[in-house]
Amino acid sequence: MRSFRPFELIVPAWDKPHLVASRSYLSYGKAELQDKLDRNPYSFLHVINPAGTKAAKAKRGSEGFFALVRNRFEEFVADGLLQRLEGNHIAIYRQTTPTSSCTGVVGTLAVESIRSGRLKVHEQTLQKRERLFAKYLNTVGCHAEPILCMFPDQDAPGRATQQCIDAWIQNHSPEIDFSTTDRIRHTVWIVGEIASLEISDAMENVSSMYLADGHHRVASSLILSEKFPHDSAKQHVLTFAVPESELVVRGYHREIIGMPWSPEEWDEAFRRMTEIDHVQRIPNHASPPSDVGIVHVHHAQANWVLHLKEPADQLGRMEVDAAQLQRTFFEPELNIKDPRNDKRLAYIPGTLNSADLRARVMKQPDSVVFELHPVPTRLIKETADRGGYLPPKSTWVEPKLRSGLFIHDIQ
Repeated sequence: MRSFRPFELIVPAWDKPHLVASRSYLSYGKAELQDKLDRNPYSFLHVINPAGTKAAKAKRGSEGFFALVRNRFEEFVADGLLQRLEGNHIAIYRQTTPTSSCTGVVGTLAVESIRSGRLKVHEQTLQKRERLFAKYLNTVGCHAEPILCMFPDQDAPGRATQQCIDAWIQNHSPEIDFSTTDRIRHTVWIVGEIASLEISDAMENVSSMYLADGHHRVASSLILSEKFPHDSAKQHVLTFAVPESELVVRGYHREIIGMPWSPEEWDEAFRRMTEIDHVQRIPNHASPPSDVGIVHVHHAQANWVLHLKEPADQLGRMEVDAAQLQRTFFEPELNIKDPRNDKRLAYIPGTLNSADLRARVMKQPDSVVFELHPVPTRLIKETADRGGYLPPKSTWVEPKLRSGLFIHDIQ
């Protein structure tokens, strides 16, 4: 059985992809979400937020609410806003931003290959969220946003896969091509059935894929497949696989809230760090950290650069900066023992630049931001290969896919 295979694609109507596809529901503020629902009757937000324009009779997160989502999905299909393509296909998707471009393939990945370790993970998941997502999938019955994986593209199997992708792009026009107001261009090629099998064959030779985003979706899909072992539709998860060299990894910064220390008190605290080679104050216009092991700290009245010692855990394995900070500073110095739930610790995505971070602390003088360098993909792979885990919120990865652009129906 193929691990990565073509499937029966559901995509927006050809004249409405820019109106249907939406950002993640959680990325919208309350007012912005309501504005989208009021002004755009085609938005997939009406599916994933069915209570947005009319009173809901079910509590969010309940099976009744999930049933409303399924009903709205079926209404979108019946109204022609979403269309089922004949046959089984792989899609090529390219996302272009002002600073980068990433082209990969959308297919379904067999959960059996996930169990066997072909897809390697690097984040721990929470059982409560796993069960909730599994209940959601079982009731809603579709994947509306792929998990994001990377595959090595510097070896022969990776290059062969790239050649298949490039050959189709060079000889065919895209079926979908639109830009969104965040200055991102979305381009989609629907690959013919024979060429889809060729891409699938090439992907079979890729030894390992690495999960970049979607750990809870993977965990919930495993739960669902075990619950329905004879339901073939539930034995696959919608997947967007991209070359390692094109995945964008940004830093994920730490903010300590409610710490009204003076710069001198922070000076003393940094000097007590056991795994630091050098610390010094820097001007507030300094550039971002230039490498792993270098951390910039922003305070309303001062800024520092920390040079961490060669990062290695107690077994001599490489350790990311976030883990080293937690182990050597946040826990012993600030008594932050549970980084997932301590309200004094907040996480800031790497989409904010150094100037944004400095502006943030100027507005909140009792907070300090630790600006981290992005985790290299080699370290993500090393961690996953040995079955280890990165700390929560270690990487901000792109591309971020829109909901409703590719759908895999599992009912």
